[in-house]
Amino acid sequence: MFRFRCSTRLLIALALTALAVPAPAEPTAEDPATLWQKVRSATLEPDRAVTVRSLKFNTGMADLEIREGTLFPAAPIGERTVEMVFIGSAKLTLEPPDEIEAGQLDLFTGSRDLDEEITEAALVITVDAATDALLSRPLAETDAATRDRAQEIFDTWTRRPERRLLGVASAIFRDALADPFKEGYFAGWFRGEELGEFLYLVEPDAPEQVRMGQFTSLEATQKEERKIKRELHRAKRKGRLIGLSVENLGVWDTWLSTARVDAQGAPRPGTEAFEPEHYELDLALTGRELELKGRTRIHLRALSSVARVVRLLVHSDLRIRRAAISGGEEVFFRQSEDVELADPLAEVLVVLPTPPAADGRFVIELEYSGLLLNQAKSKTWALGDTIYWHPHAGTVDRATYDVTFHWPADLDLMCGGKLVDRGTEAGQRRFERRRIERRTFGTSFEIGRFRKLTGKAGDVSITLAIDSQLAKQEDKKSQEVLLETIIDSVGYFEETFGPYPLDELVVVTAPRGFSQSLLGFMTLASLGMTEEGLLTFLLGFEDRRAVIAHEVAHQWWGHVVPWKSYRDQWISEAMANYAAMLYARHRLDGVYLRGPTFGWQRALTSTVAGGRPIESLGPLVLGERLSSSRSANAYQAIVYQKGAVVLDMLARAYGEKAFVEILHTLTEAVAFRPISTADFVTALERITGNDLGGFADQFIYGTGLPEVYYSYEFEPAADKWRVRGVARQSSPYRYAYRVVERDGSFDVLRSRLDQTELSASTLFVPVQIAIFKPDAKQGTGDKKRGLDPRQVGNAMVMGRLALRGESSDFAFELDYEPKELWLDRKEEVFGRFYNESRHPKRMLFYRGYDQASAGEHAEAEQLYRDALAADVFSGPSYNETRTPKELEQEAQRLDTWIRLRLVRLYLDQGRTTDARTTFDRLERGLGGGQRRAFKNRIRYLEARLAINEGDHETAYALLNKKALRRSVRGSTEGLLLLAIAARETGRTAESESAVEDASEKGADVTTLAGS
Repeated sequence: MFRFRCSTRLLIALALTALAVPAPAEPTAEDPATLWQKVRSATLEPDRAVTVRSLKFNTGMADLEIREGTLFPAAPIGERTVEMVFIGSAKLTLEPPDEIEAGQLDLFTGSRDLDEEITEAALVITVDAATDALLSRPLAETDAATRDRAQEIFDTWTRRPERRLLGVASAIFRDALADPFKEGYFAGWFRGEELGEFLYLVEPDAPEQVRMGQFTSLEATQKEERKIKRELHRAKRKGRLIGLSVENLGVWDTWLSTARVDAQGAPRPGTEAFEPEHYELDLALTGRELELKGRTRIHLRALSSVARVVRLLVHSDLRIRRAAISGGEEVFFRQSEDVELADPLAEVLVVLPTPPAADGRFVIELEYSGLLLNQAKSKTWALGDTIYWHPHAGTVDRATYDVTFHWPADLDLMCGGKLVDRGTEAGQRRFERRRIERRTFGTSFEIGRFRKLTGKAGDVSITLAIDSQLAKQEDKKSQEVLLETIIDSVGYFEETFGPYPLDELVVVTAPRGFSQSLLGFMTLASLGMTEEGLLTFLLGFEDRRAVIAHEVAHQWWGHVVPWKSYRDQWISEAMANYAAMLYARHRLDGVYLRGPTFGWQRALTSTVAGGRPIESLGPLVLGERLSSSRSANAYQAIVYQKGAVVLDMLARAYGEKAFVEILHTLTEAVAFRPISTADFVTALERITGNDLGGFADQFIYGTGLPEVYYSYEFEPAADKWRVRGVARQSSPYRYAYRVVERDGSFDVLRSRLDQTELSASTLFVPVQIAIFKPDAKQGTGDKKRGLDPRQVGNAMVMGRLALRGESSDFAFELDYEPKELWLDRKEEVFGRFYNESRHPKRMLFYRGYDQASAGEHAEAEQLYRDALAADVFSGPSYNETRTPKELEQEAQRLDTWIRLRLVRLYLDQGRTTDARTTFDRLERGLGGGQRRAFKNRIRYLEARLAINEGDHETAYALLNKKALRRSVRGSTEGLLLLAIAARETGRTAESESAVEDASEKGADVTTLAGS
């Protein structure tokens, strides 16, 4: 929605109803083909340029203030001008609607709100009153250079990948057809002084109408780019990846995405004009390359009585040849020629003769063909796209299916659904017809030579088809393990979540890099289905039985319990991973290699450029937006691994048995109706009677991996033993960097940004206590290690603690003498736990680091000094297998870390002399091994020390050493130090480049840039 607001020289009031059902519009006189040709050949008309001053208007959520500038309109499309170029002085401001979107804006721009100076822009505005108001200004007098620049901007904009990615040309075309669902559309491609080029979009029919982001092109060397071009050329000669170019390859970073709200502040998501109810598919695979020739009949329901443009998506390797409506009347359609990014989907617009009645039903028939099967080896293929191998429609897109396949008789074709008919045809071909009577988001197939195994899980028929390549690699026993695991997991999940929703499950192995679970049809990546062994462990493969359990669990979590939007898809993936964890615990008897959450702490705490841990990149509900230029691994780590750990933690709060019963009740209640995250949390609250608001805010909608330091003591109490302890939560944090002036030069300081509000934090933590029972036998493993049970115990007591807020005391009594206590020994809770009683040196160091990050310099210094004097390990050696020499080496490593942190602490306070003294003492005391291990960190700190001492030439030389160069340019702090050293040594261009890169990572460079 647009609202033009009062300015010093212009007041325009526009009343739009973009949140209501669009009103009918007068159809254009021009036919669709002519209009589309005009869209494709759009031109700028500089002679119509106007001068605009002192104008401020709202574009959905952002305010665009034009102080002074020139608007160059494009030629009208249909009867209206909707596209224009701006050159001048303007400002775009935006305040995000919630904490999640503010956090994402901060991640990509370094600020939680937008306040950007704009010098150039390309605009698309489909509100007639708005364009009339803008273009009715006085004609501008422009020079040749300005006109040339406007043309250059327009030409660049019309070629930009963002324009194709976000469907701008389609929006202009639909507006020209008087499609009311595009009334209120706005697209702005802006060039900002700080943020560079970015795009802001208001799309009325999108679920989240307001989006802002930036396209990051693929970074490739000239050699890599030539190789990519060669591969693309080969693919295009075979009829594949048509329209894809190197320029299209990259990543779209979503800075902000949100639905608009109504007068009461409630979200009002948009929707497309039509939703499918049923797909009829008839597909033939022909020739040596198995070319796909298909006909799809989509049964659609109209959601309004004013729209006549149906939007479809299909894989771009398939080209639509014909479109018709009920009765066979052919209609105009256009398919996008350009492929967007590395996930090539083509948009297809079908123009109906007249708008159908509201809630009316009609059918669109499409014919298409293309090459979409990739041959791995002889008689082994993989489908190039398991969803968009036929055209899809709608936002929700959950429908029933009736599918008929035709294929060469010497191959097998596997698909899901209830068998209706099968047989042979002329020309040595076979056919098969199947139906899916439950609404679902897709179905698929695979073709090749397979070894088929069958079995039953209760009343469910199981078919496993193993591709010929894997069948040759794995012996029959290994293959039978796959079938047994499928049967067993179906049975286990029927007991856990309720009846399997169909009578049959078809599972196929395929030579591709991912596994997938569609309703009644699963594909398993062949590479991950090899027998477990040392090689698969070293390669990092997850136990294949856990992979199978994950995909089988999707039959419930993803199908019986579908998700509403990308923000809710985490429920499906996290719950499937949690279900696989349950299966591994209860069916694999602990004998398996890597489970679904193996290494989750390492994955979530690993850092990206700029020093942020992956976990801090966003909460669970961001879904696929987590995959960005910041990290390609964040989606997997956060949605799959963090999600499963969070659910497991919730299960421990209720008790696993009770939680499983809750989930069983939930699946029965949902029964194929899509749910949102809010629905999911509310349902759990209703079933349990417990308020989960605080839990959801912290672990589902929030970020931050809590850190817990705990200590304890044991003391006799009459004929029992008393355990007393305290657990202190520390908020996870990251750093914001800024340049400050110091002693005539500059330095880099950082400030701590906490991620969790500890007062509302609650953790349910498993506790284990080793005890000594005089009448109990010693464990076999302890005997082998020669451990004395009177020191380390010979039995275990287990329980659960609830840790609330910043500090939690705990106390309880035991019948036997306790020897050791652990919180979350098996890393099952979403948090990191540190035993202060056993590792005093490390814990004092960590606490000192926390105090230093909070600016408590005196406390940090004292903790660091206490850490230097403390032992590396304390107490009886329970399961301690390290030798005294290894403990000494750890103490040396920790002492090196502590002294490095002391040097940084002194530099942060401006105590350069103390920093130099400590640094020199550190260097003199380093052995050869320690010197090599910490070489880069020492040189890095030495460069900052040199800057503080005014020796910028030395600092520059250190920061440009070959071994250090990459880490410097990947670090926000390193870039700022390089910018200072380069500036102070006269290397202006290099300094400005480093400042720009650091600014893009969110650093505050105001002091340096303005000096």
